[in-house]
Amino acid sequence: MRSQARIGRVDSGFRSKAEKPARRSRFARSILAAVFAAALAGCARNTPTNAAARYLANLRQHRYAACYAMLTDTDRHNRTLAEFLTEIPMGPDADPLWFRQILDVTNFQIGAEQRNGNIASVTVKVTTPDLPLWERTLDAEAGPGGSGADLAAESLKSGKFPTITYDDLIYLFKEHRRWRVVAAFTRRDHLIDQHREAAAAYREYEFAEAIEQYKSIIEQLRGLQATGAIGLAYRYEAELDQIQSAQADVPQSRKYAARYLHLSDVAMRMSEERVPAVFGSIKNRGTRAIDNVQIAVTWYSGRGKDAKPVFTERHPVIVTPLEFTDFSRPVIPLLPDETRPFGFILTAPVRIQQDATPYVTIGSIVFTQSSAPLPKLHHDHHASAEPPAPDASGSAPPAAKPSAAPRPTTP
Repeated sequence: MRSQARIGRVDSGFRSKAEKPARRSRFARSILAAVFAAALAGCARNTPTNAAARYLANLRQHRYAACYAMLTDTDRHNRTLAEFLTEIPMGPDADPLWFRQILDVTNFQIGAEQRNGNIASVTVKVTTPDLPLWERTLDAEAGPGGSGADLAAESLKSGKFPTITYDDLIYLFKEHRRWRVVAAFTRRDHLIDQHREAAAAYREYEFAEAIEQYKSIIEQLRGLQATGAIGLAYRYEAELDQIQSAQADVPQSRKYAARYLHLSDVAMRMSEERVPAVFGSIKNRGTRAIDNVQIAVTWYSGRGKDAKPVFTERHPVIVTPLEFTDFSRPVIPLLPDETRPFGFILTAPVRIQQDATPYVTIGSIVFTQSSAPLPKLHHDHHASAEPPAPDASGSAPPAAKPSAAPRPTTP
């Protein structure tokens, strides 16, 4: 019995030694399984959609440095954090005074994800204030002499503002095993500079040139793999629509200017800069609001039938911007029955100013295209009777010759 007992103890010891590696093996497998599960969870979190969501969450929470940290190496090389804060992809196109307030009422809704190797895009539906329309609406409510800026904060707080909704894209690139947001600042800056040139062409009434430039810029933005580029294209398309309408209105605007716009009190005198300038007033006797008015000054040599034009200069006297101006100025068109003063410095060469005679006419106008309400004038005058129609040729408005024209001396 003792021998059997001894055998039993030996046998028991043998099984214990065999089970130890098995337990270690099961423990190792459980550790590996946990690590694998954690890796899978990490992979699941490291997706373009989740990266886009984190970027937008940081943006909404005003964690702009965190947004900057999510950019690609190239974008962070091309932009310092301070520079990034002036142009944050997917953020409102507004200065710091309004940026945060507008951002707080902007809604982002994550949509579909598309991948192509290390490049991905995530659709984002954006609902945000229609900034140009909002500004015009508040300026109209404030009226001439007022400022929409005084009403803006309450408008945002109450939710009473016009909105636009569009689909934008967040582009991402897989870098250092993480999905990084692509801003493509260098290419984006180039297109923004082109937009400034296109807008300048519009203000110079070069509609065909402006339209061609806008179309090219929009096409390039829609093909650019850059976060927020589609939203920028959407905004430029709204401006393009207004420019195309202005171009289509050219024949009608010329007739309107000839019939309903009247210059008065036109005189040439020294400006504050002590150089010759033209001052006067323009009245809108018609029923349409006017965004832009350009005055032409044509210099004639000779008199009577022998008078010949020798130089023409053009000056914008009313300019109503297409874009949001951050309430930096009243965005109010020339209203029906409104009289507005103007003044500008003459640019003709000194010799022409000495030897020729200037005549002032209304060169070009642009009707208001915005759907914003018009402000009410602060006086009780009603629209005046319509002046006689021009001759059948639809010629330009009658010229007004400046009075008391000084002759500058040759330097």
